[in-house]
Amino acid sequence: MKIDIKKYLEEFKIGTKRMFKEFFNKETNKKQRANMWTFARLVTPFITTIICTLTLFVTNTLPLLITAAAITGFGALTDYFDGKSARKYKSSSEYGKRLDQIADKVFSGMLGISLSILNPIFLITLLGEAIISAINISYKSKYPNIDISSSKIGKIKEWPLFVTLGLGFISSLNPILNIITKTMIVLTFSLQLITAGSYITQNEKEIKKQKDEIINPNTLELNIEEKEEKEKTKIVTEENRIQELKQYKNELLTNNKEESKIYKLK
Repeated sequence: MKIDIKKYLEEFKIGTKRMFKEFFNKETNKKQRANMWTFARLVTPFITTIICTLTLFVTNTLPLLITAAAITGFGALTDYFDGKSARKYKSSSEYGKRLDQIADKVFSGMLGISLSILNPIFLITLLGEAIISAINISYKSKYPNIDISSSKIGKIKEWPLFVTLGLGFISSLNPILNIITKTMIVLTFSLQLITAGSYITQNEKEIKKQKDEIINPNTLELNIEEKEEKEKTKIVTEENRIQELKQYKNELLTNNKEESKIYKLK
């Protein structure tokens, strides 16, 4: 598992360097716009963590909290813009998918830690994200070949989570906001648990599918037959191409001979 993590980090490092290099190049700029939006989401929670730490040392925390809420709102919006940009410029990539997953986890995790400094109740949202991450890491460590994309409920869960985290910075300003925030925490945690369950189901289905493909001889026979059929089709196509070239060559030779005869007659 250590080797896999090392390789993963090395690939991520290379991908990040390429992203910056291509983004600041006019010819490849559009290709990396989606990834830059995602990268912005990765950076914003570190800024809010610094702001939340500063609230412990100042008396007038209102400007800092509003700033933190605004930065969180911007970070949440990048989740919309990166997807829109990727679709517009058709720039989806494996690196982009990895960056998106990391950015989401860092964004929600770091903000959960930041808000816990202000109010320990936000440890609940942090716990929900920790459960989801633990499930995915556990399955990935046991079954490295498993590749599970984000579930629908997981994508739906992100927006209530982002709203909850944003409200967390300003919930203390008004009793009504405080009630709404607590309600959102309960809703978000429920969605986090449902998301965790959906990942367990997806992973188990994928494991069963892979085992069936290995054990089931009928599946293996079908795969072998499909490969043989493709090879046959490829051979036939190549033979047809060779025949066409030969025929074309003969036609050229024939035409050249006829032209020679005409020339001699003249």
